[in-house]
Amino acid sequence: MAKVKVSMTIDEHVYAQFRQYCRDNGMKVSTKVEQLMRESLKNSSLKQFME
Repeated sequence: MAKVKVSMTIDEHVYAQFRQYCRDNGMKVSTKVEQLMRESLKNSSLKQFME
């Protein structure tokens, strides 16, 4: 599957905490964000767009 670069605006405090969480758990921020996006889509009415 192809990857795409994205640009987002996120509160710096939230991003710093999330980045530290990812470091502490040995994962990349982008990988964790993708995982959270997949879970959100799976658990919502947006699921139809993933098929």
